Amino acid sequence: MTTLETETTQTEMTCDTHTAEAGVTLMELIAALSVIAVIIIGALALYGSATTSQASTQLVSDITAIKSATKQLFMGQGTYGVAGTNLNATLIAANKIPTTIRANGAALNHSLNGQVTVTSNGGTFTIALTNIPISTCISLLTSAQDWASVTAPGGQTLAANLPSTPANATARCNALGPMTFVSNN
Repeated sequence: MTTLETETTQTEMTCDTHTAEAGVTLMELIAALSVIAVIIIGALALYGSATTSQASTQLVSDITAIKSATKQLFMGQGTYGVAGTNLNATLIAANKIPTTIRANGAALNHSLNGQVTVTSNGGTFTIALTNIPISTCISLLTSAQDWASVTAPGGQTLAANLPSTPANATARCNALGPMTFVSNN
């Protein structure tokens, strides 16, 4: 064999041992899909948490707006109407309901899929909410200013020391349920 033939044979042998394979193995594919699944699950959990937090913040703002609108609408009247009168239709007709509260006839629905009912107590009024989650209850109690009383889910009424401290609100907000706010005038 000549030197040229020897080099050619060695080159062919070297090329045969280094053939590249294209594509991915099944194990690599499973590992990549697992990583993608973990990322998607984490993103969905964060999205759900952010959505609930935003809805809680919005409901606190909506209750404050309804309280102000009700007081403004009946300013100078001396009363909010006959005790027991549902004020929802009056507030809707006067265009005093925040746009984030959905009106369906005289029924009002908040962003957490519960109802809002504004009722006259004569010289005061009540805002009743249904379907209030624990985290939202805590936010509502810790921001409840200028209310005569607030009843948390479970029926515990706070008439003093409003707004509530976070620790007190956490102790009172222990289940999903209704809340009631009674105006101070």
